[in-house]
Amino acid sequence: MRRFSLVVLCLASTSSVALAQPDPASDPAAAPAASVPAPEPAVTASTSGLRNGFSLSAGQEFGGDRDISGMMFGVDWRIGWRMNEAVSVHLHSHLSFGSAKEGNGASGGTGTFASALVGEYTLPMRVFLGGGVGYGVLNNPSGLLIEARAGYYPFENKSAGKARRLNVALDYRSYFANQGYGRVDHVALSLGYDRF
Repeated sequence: MRRFSLVVLCLASTSSVALAQPDPASDPAAAPAASVPAPEPAVTASTSGLRNGFSLSAGQEFGGDRDISGMMFGVDWRIGWRMNEAVSVHLHSHLSFGSAKEGNGASGGTGTFASALVGEYTLPMRVFLGGGVGYGVLNNPSGLLIEARAGYYPFENKSAGKARRLNVALDYRSYFANQGYGRVDHVALSLGYDRF
């Protein structure tokens, strides 16, 4: 009898514990919370890094104390660093050849070499503006120069990482040449690409 009452007591306590547990079907708030994995941090591609570019150009040199005028054809090379999506700094080198004449009638072949440190800012609509200072050689006389650039990247870049960007630009250089040449201006239209 004592064993029987002990068994009944054990069964009664087990069933009361089971009745005390909430039913998830009738009370969803009582259901144990499902473990949800924490979201992984988003990985964003860095927009800074090395950039370089190459262009072909055609332009006009004019002005100076000797009234120089000449058509020039050349190449441009750029190498530098892109700091973020909009701002970059690069060394812009230019070499061109052509035929020029002076106001007194003298004419002949000529060459120009220029190199300037240029800062560039790209607007959201893919238009870029730049400017800088450097040094240039006009056939023989040489001196400091200032440079300004404005251009456009026609195609939107949708790939991650480095990509080639076609560009069309208008370049302006103002040479402050010594040896009696004074200030000579050079305006050129260029077509090329930049990779960044």
